Amino acid sequence: MAEPTWERMGRCARLAWEHGVESFENASRPRSALMTGHLLLGVIRHPECAGGLMLRRLGIDMALAASITEFELLHGRPLPDHAERVFALWGKPHTPEALRTMELSLAEAEQFHSAYPIGTEHILLGLLAIPESAGCRTMAYFGVDYAKARAARDEIWELLKLTE
Repeated sequence: MAEPTWERMGRCARLAWEHGVESFENASRPRSALMTGHLLLGVIRHPECAGGLMLRRLGIDMALAASITEFELLHGRPLPDHAERVFALWGKPHTPEALRTMELSLAEAEQFHSAYPIGTEHILLGLLAIPESAGCRTMAYFGVDYAKARAARDEIWELLKLTE
């Protein structure tokens, strides 16, 4: 699978990723790498972007979702047999699931067009495609899965087809 390049990141995706990095770097409980929960928190913290609009369309209380995600990042414990592997992306360490999320976000964007920028909607769909990820499990807690999120994205994108 292709690794996304920084140039493919849209404005909102950059902001979300940077927010995730900031959450990772300023955490009161340090982690060895940026996790899908950090990426989800970045999407949640930008409700004006497509990923945030999708979550709000699905009835998610964004403040509660942010609090639950922060709680999970602070208190979540890896399984004892979980071998911590770290992969670098844009100079920051990522868990395998976080790296895969970003790779899947590129694939999601390319379903629309080969040059379409990665947006927060693609990051959200990417992490929802990895059931074992912390971000996906957090969204499952709120009743959000890949199919529901894709349907919400499609509804929002339908609004973008202007006829005038």
